[in-house]
Amino acid sequence: MRIFLTGGYGFIGKHLLPLLDKHQILMIGRSDISYLQDNISYIQGDLSDLSALEEKIKTFSPEICIHLAWEGIPDYSLSTCLRNFNASLQLFEFLGRVGCKTVFSAGTCWEYGNLQGQMHESDIPENMNLFASIKSGLQIAGQSIFSSRAINFIWGRFFFIYGPGQRETSLVPSCFRAISNGKIPDIKNPNAINDFIYVQDAAWAIVNLVETPDVSGVFNIGSGIPTKVGDVCEIILEKMDATVENPTKGNTLNDYGFWADLSCIREQANWAPQIPLEEGIQMTLNSFGRDL
Repeated sequence: MRIFLTGGYGFIGKHLLPLLDKHQILMIGRSDISYLQDNISYIQGDLSDLSALEEKIKTFSPEICIHLAWEGIPDYSLSTCLRNFNASLQLFEFLGRVGCKTVFSAGTCWEYGNLQGQMHESDIPENMNLFASIKSGLQIAGQSIFSSRAINFIWGRFFFIYGPGQRETSLVPSCFRAISNGKIPDIKNPNAINDFIYVQDAAWAIVNLVETPDVSGVFNIGSGIPTKVGDVCEIILEKMDATVENPTKGNTLNDYGFWADLSCIREQANWAPQIPLEEGIQMTLNSFGRDL
């Protein structure tokens, strides 16, 4: 199939590209890329100036679009969110005009707001932050655009993705750096409950969703397992055979957080995560000699 990919050189995209080797890929990015897989064509450009790219994308005639790009993270300011929202909306409208049959776009588990416990896609959110509300608005707008054109629209709500190549300020690399320097990791609430999913598992979820005929709708993409932040730090301490003190010691804050109900993606796309947390953390730690 012909797949148009945005964000292919981002955190998830770099792990996704090798899994798409049997497809023809047209990728857009702002960097000057010198090496690509044989099945990939590349356009250097910016989604905010889509008009300059339209003819090349039309010529490619994509059957599928995987839209991962979101410029500026971790800048979640209103101006950055609106710039990304507008660029994504223009892309959606364009894809509707050129006859793309399936569109996958990246959402976020933050769309569930302050809800706690196991999250199902039909749950009604409470008190979303700005970034999540903009993402949620984009999902609603995309659904409106694509439903009128009989285009399969897949919205993937990613939970807490970790793995090689993630931002240095994320939990695993920041713990690794602190422990390597003999310091106690700075964790505000070790009892916070998150759903941690290894990045390659998240990439395979995208592949399963876009390759399954006639799939559309909102899908949670996570491990489905509730895990305390402090437990992740404890695993890292054990893997590194560290002697620094566990930051969870003496912590009295209450447990809170949420995790994914995976029944929809399991039933409709035959996907389930394969990499256990301890194994994923070990592979992530092994990568830091190259990435940090």
